[in-house]
Amino acid sequence: MKFSLRDFLLKMIPYVLSIAGGLVLFIVTKDDVHDPNVTDLINNIAASLLSIPLVFLLYDYSNYRVSKQLKKTLADNMGDKINVLLLKLIITIRQIIGIRGKLTFTSLNNMDDISITHIATKIKITPSAINNLRQCRDDIDNLIYHNANSNVLSGDQIQSLSGLMRALSQLINEHEFRRNHRAAAKYIKNIINHITDWMDSDALAAMHFQQLLGTAEIPDNKK
Repeated sequence: MKFSLRDFLLKMIPYVLSIAGGLVLFIVTKDDVHDPNVTDLINNIAASLLSIPLVFLLYDYSNYRVSKQLKKTLADNMGDKINVLLLKLIITIRQIIGIRGKLTFTSLNNMDDISITHIATKIKITPSAINNLRQCRDDIDNLIYHNANSNVLSGDQIQSLSGLMRALSQLINEHEFRRNHRAAAKYIKNIINHITDWMDSDALAAMHFQQLLGTAEIPDNKK
């Protein structure tokens, strides 16, 4: 979160005024008020003014700690959902372009080097694959929508996921209406680039994704 000196100073004004008022009342009572009853009353007011900032500062700090922990939990949960979604999408893309062998983080990075021409000669989009692509697109849309309330993902992450969703929509539309392998290959290449860029931009996400690859049951894609 970006620190704003102006916002900090504005937030501190009520606290400063409360402390200053308490000190002024205490000093005035000590030097100019001699009636014990009035002195006790003013001292109680002064003590209240001096304690109010402490109470609110403790409340703000507690609220900040709770909010920070909640946001971290939401971010971890969101990250797990994105990793599972990307894993499903990668498996589907591998099936579409006929890539065999075990899926590893190295083999994922190597997919970035596959040419559009090679992809175009290997494309085979089955009904099952197109359903998976639609599901991935809808899942990404839901993640973006829910983030509007939780504000867990950064602007760059939202932009990256939006770009991936757009590339998926383009591939689905191409398959449904034109079925031009060259055009579809470009969209597949774009999808692969979005996935690898996501991993490259977030080291923590990449580490979690590697862990997911190590524990997941990945089909060998021999069909």
